[in-house]
Amino acid sequence: MTHHPGRSVLEFGARGDGISDDGEALQRALNAGSGTVVVPAGHYLIGRVLRLGSGTRLQLDPQARMRLADGVATTPDDYFLTNANPTTGDVDIVIEGGFWDGNNTGNARPSGLFDYGCSGAMMHFQNVRGLRLADMELHNAEAYHVRLTQVRGFEVERIRFSATRVRNNNDGIHLGGNCEDGVIRDIKGLHPGVTGDDMIALNADDALARTEVKGMTCGLIRNIRIEEIEAQGCHSFVRLLSVVSPIENVSIRGVRGTCEIAAINCDAARGCRVPVFDEKNPPFPDGVGFLRNITAEDFFVAKSVANDIALLRLETRMTNFRVLNFIRDLATDLAPAVPTLRLRHVAVDKLLVNGSPGPVPSVAFGETHAMTESGFQELRIN
Repeated sequence: MTHHPGRSVLEFGARGDGISDDGEALQRALNAGSGTVVVPAGHYLIGRVLRLGSGTRLQLDPQARMRLADGVATTPDDYFLTNANPTTGDVDIVIEGGFWDGNNTGNARPSGLFDYGCSGAMMHFQNVRGLRLADMELHNAEAYHVRLTQVRGFEVERIRFSATRVRNNNDGIHLGGNCEDGVIRDIKGLHPGVTGDDMIALNADDALARTEVKGMTCGLIRNIRIEEIEAQGCHSFVRLLSVVSPIENVSIRGVRGTCEIAAINCDAARGCRVPVFDEKNPPFPDGVGFLRNITAEDFFVAKSVANDIALLRLETRMTNFRVLNFIRDLATDLAPAVPTLRLRHVAVDKLLVNGSPGPVPSVAFGETHAMTESGFQELRIN
């Protein structure tokens, strides 16, 4: 079969001069049904939400710079880029290349936590089977850079984050409920402080009425592989947020750099401004959430801020949770006295360190257990 090189957006009226609004031209190209849409080098001002349907491949030159125009994102359904059919679903969408500027100064969220307005999400994909995002630099997102929910069979790789204005709730790759069979690989923050929140978040449960979370769903997350994550002074590297919905069969490998909060944060959103459950009435007698078959390995990390939060913050029910070759870089750590691991709000039947029972063989619900080791060759919680 002969490979079709695709059609350039210039054929549909785009100018790429950074002054003209090229949004409608790009959407015409996406709607043309040619399969592959090519964006040559240039500066493209985008004055509308771009929507991709099934079977679309958007291929950008490395020197193609896309900027969201002022005032495009004003409702919860407004994003820089999204799929066309979130209700009925889309299949086989590919976006590769380019520099994407979310222009967070011109597309601000409302000030209130539950106010009507845009969520601040830069790219949002819902109800997609077969999604690939690769080789992008995402710049100045207002909130989450990439959000996925109800997405199955996806690859997200070689994504870079940058900002001249870092915002709060500024996750990198954010998975909501009902995501499965995915790979997230080679994700980097390009300068200190990026991202302003979790580099990678797997939120099986969340406060769906909150402005930043509108448009997401709660539900099972499973079969996810996360590899090669790097940042300096990010908020957290990986969040696993489960309250009633399971997160299972997740591998995390190759994490480098420093973080303000945690290398792995399983606090069930206890540290968030909007709680996901009532701490006085948790959904289960022994706590919240369910993490199953989680493996984290090959970490070389440190704290970038002197606070009292452990690098491994585990406050969620779990089984078969393994940490291998986890090294804390005390030479650069700004909170070396803070425990590397802290377990609380969770019952642990067995804690194994290098194959042997830990300082205490079990932790009862309501107890707190901390370990100050500078690393773990093997840590297993059953």
